Amino acid sequence: MQNNNGFNRTKRRSKITTFDVVNTIILTLLMLLVLIPFYYTVIKSFMTQQEFIMNSVVLWPKTFTLKNYTDMFNAGNVWRALLNSVFYTVVGVAWSMFITTTLAYGLSKKGYPGRNIIQNLVVFTMYFSGGLIPFFLVVKSLGLIGTRWSVIIPLGLNVFYVIIMRSFFEQLPSDLEEAATVDGASPPRIFVQIILPLTKPALATMTLFYAVDRWNEWFYSGLFLGNSSMWPIQLLLRQILWGTSGFMKNVPQEAGKPTFTEGVKSASVIVTMLPIMLVYPFLQKYFVKGIMIGAIKS
Repeated sequence: MQNNNGFNRTKRRSKITTFDVVNTIILTLLMLLVLIPFYYTVIKSFMTQQEFIMNSVVLWPKTFTLKNYTDMFNAGNVWRALLNSVFYTVVGVAWSMFITTTLAYGLSKKGYPGRNIIQNLVVFTMYFSGGLIPFFLVVKSLGLIGTRWSVIIPLGLNVFYVIIMRSFFEQLPSDLEEAATVDGASPPRIFVQIILPLTKPALATMTLFYAVDRWNEWFYSGLFLGNSSMWPIQLLLRQILWGTSGFMKNVPQEAGKPTFTEGVKSASVIVTMLPIMLVYPFLQKYFVKGIMIGAIKS
């Protein structure tokens, strides 16, 4: 009898439904919509101008070249923009994680006066904002326009990430803090040495989210940073793709080897994407667990 039940369960699990087929087809098509343009961009970044003119759509370049990448880096602005992006990302993520974890930890504590009011005000900003012009005037009144801090301090908090972190903190047993308090630990020490180590999946997930946000940010950089020497790589990439930065004029011309504009643009896209793609595998094991646990009680 037990063998028959086991056989029936195996049969039910192995049965392929119409939903499975349709779902697989749709997900495969969506995957191809993402992978094919990306693959084509990678291929084009290693093509020569001559081959691109003769046959722009190929599976693999016949003449493999790194000239597009050398032309891009020889222009002189890319290295500086990359360093700017690293600075904005590292400092920005540290600032964002500090205010996100401290705010979320405070909101996870129940019973203090005004908690619900503060929490509702925080959530309110997810749905309504003052608009771009008031935001610009606030940043200007703080004297941050034209400085690197204009794209770090005002963009420090994402309320959705705060809610996820709050859910993590609420799931921790209160006995841990009570025991530490009895042993004489101060609230900051409890937070740093006890609470944060227990929320590594959430911290890794939020760090990845903030890192992607910071690395991909270009709009406010273009709004607040007038000096191109402070531009991040994403803003420089936008100017390269739009052809409005005079970037190609800075590329050294070699005799008999014209600059392949489309190839340089593709190489710029790959270089811009690569750092985040390299960071993700180190945080991947925390990613799914972090976002799922935080979403349970959100």
